[in-house]
Amino acid sequence: MKNFVEPSHAYYKHFEASESFRQFKPSSITKTKTMNNKHNIRRNSANELYNVYSVAQDLHDYKEEYQFTEGINDMINFEDCLWLFDLILEEQPHSDSETQVWTLKRVLPHSFTLTCKNKAGQKLAEIKNIEASFYFDDLIVIKKDKLFCLPVEENIY
Repeated sequence: MKNFVEPSHAYYKHFEASESFRQFKPSSITKTKTMNNKHNIRRNSANELYNVYSVAQDLHDYKEEYQFTEGINDMINFEDCLWLFDLILEEQPHSDSETQVWTLKRVLPHSFTLTCKNKAGQKLAEIKNIEASFYFDDLIVIKKDKLFCLPVEENIY
């Protein structure tokens, strides 16, 4: 057993290192495929965090007789994103589909694109260059008639 008063380099002198370890040269490192791909960033989705709603709960009133599910209401309160639903309501005269799938996706650090599609996948509306300080990179919201819900809540109501 080594005495604690000895300096640490004296302790490590007793270990044998392989020759390959001693000949390590930083210049011999090559970049891996993921290091070269700067666009391979993990996106954080609000839907992954708010996917815990599995039973019908109270609906929350909004404006113009629209309602929010519990998941949407929690997201609005915790993420401060009521502006998104105001924006969706502004686009309603242009979109006549009963069920609409709204996707908010980050394009630049503080710029988003909001896209509306019907269940068949046809694009009904698109708003680009939305300046917002929203934490998540993407969000999917479903509007069924006068109800806003998360995809996980769609079949509950």
